[in-house]
Amino acid sequence: MQIDNPKNGGKGEQVVEIKVPDAFTGWKLKNATSEWVKNGSSQDVLLAAVSVTPGSTQQLTLVPADTLSVLSEQDRAHAELSVRTGGQWEGKAYQAEGFTFEEVPTFTSPAQLTDHSYYLRYEGPGWESDKMGYRLYLDWRNAIDVFVKTNDAVALPQVGQDGYDSYHVLSEWGGDALKVGKSLGVGALGRQTEAGVLHFQYVDNTQYNLLSNTLLRAEFEVKYQGWATDESHADAVDVTTHYRIDAFDPTTHIHVDLSEAKDNIVTGLVAHNGMDVINATEGQWGVVATWGAQSILADGDVLGLAVFYRLDQVSDVTQGEHDHLVAFKPATSLDYKILAVWPQRDEEVQTAEAFERYLVNKLKTFNYPITVRQ
Repeated sequence: MQIDNPKNGGKGEQVVEIKVPDAFTGWKLKNATSEWVKNGSSQDVLLAAVSVTPGSTQQLTLVPADTLSVLSEQDRAHAELSVRTGGQWEGKAYQAEGFTFEEVPTFTSPAQLTDHSYYLRYEGPGWESDKMGYRLYLDWRNAIDVFVKTNDAVALPQVGQDGYDSYHVLSEWGGDALKVGKSLGVGALGRQTEAGVLHFQYVDNTQYNLLSNTLLRAEFEVKYQGWATDESHADAVDVTTHYRIDAFDPTTHIHVDLSEAKDNIVTGLVAHNGMDVINATEGQWGVVATWGAQSILADGDVLGLAVFYRLDQVSDVTQGEHDHLVAFKPATSLDYKILAVWPQRDEEVQTAEAFERYLVNKLKTFNYPITVRQ
């Protein structure tokens, strides 16, 4: 097999899907990390982690899996949601002695679930690659937070097992780094109204489904039924958000399906004071990003945050009260991406200028993807 990276493409390790002829189903790559998974169309595909210099080609060889030496391959992608057990609801709070949690593949939010209900471990789904971790508040806030990581190992299964405070302090694995406040965090959805950006205060039903959890890729979706901007539900819409993260990369790929097009859907980044703001475009993609001391783990601790968007899907990029906002054109299908970078883990990204170069390289990978020829 021949892997081609266009001359305008990006550099670095990338995970690609390879459709293999049926006769070679189950075979793996001799000279690259690979694994078999089902893609979004329920097709069996081979995932491979490759690094090809822009403008060059790499040859990969398929061999029967049983001819490869058995090595313990590292898990580099993970997604999960865990619910608290052993107690009972008292109003909008879950009361229990101690903290015992059960990981679940599917979950429907009870009507009383809100912020600080102490029912979901770290308050919602979490997902990570070997580079960065994230969590989604699965309540009316519906914001995305950042878990920085000190090493490549999967960390989320241990996070929050002892309660709801310890992960706000930098520990051996990392920590919850972002002050979200009233914002969307990094790349959550909202709706622009005259009163500002509305989160998910008015929604009939919220459901989580884990889709895949393999060595190189983790995916899940959250379905919202009847998301509206007020109690009348006159403008309600059903929304499905699909999240994917791959190994060797902090990027989360987000696909959104809506039951009908709306003209007030936005995403964005928390707008902390004093940050460097970066805007760039390349081909069909753009990015808005921030860089500066916006981590809560220590004074002066720097984070880089970014939202990538398709230029043909976006009407405006503006500054809101709490966020740098990306406003989508009315559509029933949207695609965007988010990432966070922590300089303490990434030696090549230590300044705002280096972060901008890093982001432009990402734009190149999105515009000029690696291709596979058999």
